[in-house]
Amino acid sequence: MSKEKNALFRLLISVKLTLTLFLLLAAASVLGTVLPQGSAIFYSVWFKGLLLLLCANLVACTLDRLPKTIRLLNKPETHFDSRKLLKFSLNGVLATEVPLEKTRQVVQTAVKEALGPLSALESNGAWCAFSESGRWSRLMVHIAHLSVLVVLVGVLVGSLLGFKGNMNLSQGDSSSTVMLADGQRALKLPFRVRCDKFHLSFYPTGQPREYRSDLEVIVNGKKVLSKAILVNHPLVYQGITFYQAQYGRTLKQAAIQLTDPAAKTKIDMVLPFQQAVKIPGTRHVLAVADYQDDFMGVGRAIELAYGKLDQQKDFTVRWILVDQPSFHGNAIGKYRVSVTKAQTTWFTGLEVKKDPGVWLVWGGFILLTLAIGLTFYSSHKKLWVCIEPDEKKKKTIVTFAGRASRNTQVFEEKFKELRTTLEMRLKELPLQEEIEANKKNEGLR
Repeated sequence: MSKEKNALFRLLISVKLTLTLFLLLAAASVLGTVLPQGSAIFYSVWFKGLLLLLCANLVACTLDRLPKTIRLLNKPETHFDSRKLLKFSLNGVLATEVPLEKTRQVVQTAVKEALGPLSALESNGAWCAFSESGRWSRLMVHIAHLSVLVVLVGVLVGSLLGFKGNMNLSQGDSSSTVMLADGQRALKLPFRVRCDKFHLSFYPTGQPREYRSDLEVIVNGKKVLSKAILVNHPLVYQGITFYQAQYGRTLKQAAIQLTDPAAKTKIDMVLPFQQAVKIPGTRHVLAVADYQDDFMGVGRAIELAYGKLDQQKDFTVRWILVDQPSFHGNAIGKYRVSVTKAQTTWFTGLEVKKDPGVWLVWGGFILLTLAIGLTFYSSHKKLWVCIEPDEKKKKTIVTFAGRASRNTQVFEEKFKELRTTLEMRLKELPLQEEIEANKKNEGLR
């Protein structure tokens, strides 16, 4: 591998890079949640770039460390003796007059009950063995990396192949257009959604109690699905989810009167919401572009767009106060404007979302929870035992040692209990053999 590749790989496995990426993504997530229209951040190119870089960082760290872990898992136990065991911080030595073979049986039984079965190794003049559990716990950090990677891939899939936006529907209206979260683009759905009816109920205090939309999905002019949706009870069709997000009043149509002070003429017009209507006898059009039920605290207002038919880019836009016809600002172009009637209706505000990566996110989150739990509550525990004769003192010496990767205090308690158990059983064994021998002799008589 060239020096340039080595430098790039070292950068990718850097802990500083990991922390920096996590902090940047956390900050972006906070901004995307708090700021108005902030959800557009999650679909931005730079946010996707951060996710891809973090994915590369996790993959590089795994490729760097996983081979070492596998080598440790596959590494066979080598020869050891009692002198090596005495170098462990957690060790013990017992001396007993019980013969080596019977001592071995007692040790095997006690260790199996406490930790697990012993695996014997050949040794010069001594019987040595080890017991091991939780060997797989070394893989948990890599499982945690994998789960985070799955979550990030799920977020990327949702960001690249999904969308989030809004759709406002008046009662009886239908639409296939979703305004995306960035507020700059619109998405056309392959079907239409119709609000058949909107229900709104209030508490006696005047606070909204429930708002519900009866929706229909229409494909090629035919109703294929209908459902009443409430908050947290969405409609789902073709992987697209429609949530009940908000409600309000919108304009159905407005009846206005235009006054030309110079010509001293009046023109009455009816303007459907967001539809351009030609002013009689002119080449100009008017359209109600927007409506607010309470404009800057002064009541209802409509936003008029005024311009020539062939010059739509040069339209003039003005807000007209509905409930204050004498307001001096109620004018557009050469006309004074008064609203004679504003017909409003309730609208339902739907949040429209498609996230094909959501199941990957959930799966990765569950896997991460399990991996973290197993990482903290499991450990790699190992115990070594050597049993050898002491010819001078005519005794059998039991040397044992152990260690654990985590939860060392619990392991130390088990180690002490094992030592106590071995001492007790080795002391009681001669007495038990004597009692059994006496019973046998009595039986022979």
